[in-house]
Amino acid sequence: MATTDEIRRRVELADAERSNRRLATAQLVGELAHRRTVLATELQEVDVKLGELITEAEDVMSLPELASFTDVPVDELTKWTVASKPKRGRRKRSSARPPKPGSSSDQHNPAVQEISSAQQATSQALAPAAAQ
Repeated sequence: MATTDEIRRRVELADAERSNRRLATAQLVGELAHRRTVLATELQEVDVKLGELITEAEDVMSLPELASFTDVPVDELTKWTVASKPKRGRRKRSSARPPKPGSSSDQHNPAVQEISSAQQATSQALAPAAAQ
């Protein structure tokens, strides 16, 4: 039977191997993710530059003609021209106004009807008291 010290040593050894593997994996994933981000940024910049060049040359060369010279498909050239154009921002919708009391949407909501009924009852109860 293993002693307490032997059990502790075995557990520490197993944990150390697992910990080292986890550390190596996390470090490598972090490095590769950073590298991918840098490369994606560079690729986006190249796409924009290609699109700008193609757009500037449209007055002297059509996309099919450029495709025939470069062996780059027209679809790919078109993607680059789209990538070089600035993106339009999304329009923000105006905030929705709350419905007016008594509107058709209130008639289908029982909670709104109960509140309206309660308000009417309160108004009627206060009206005779205000008249005195």
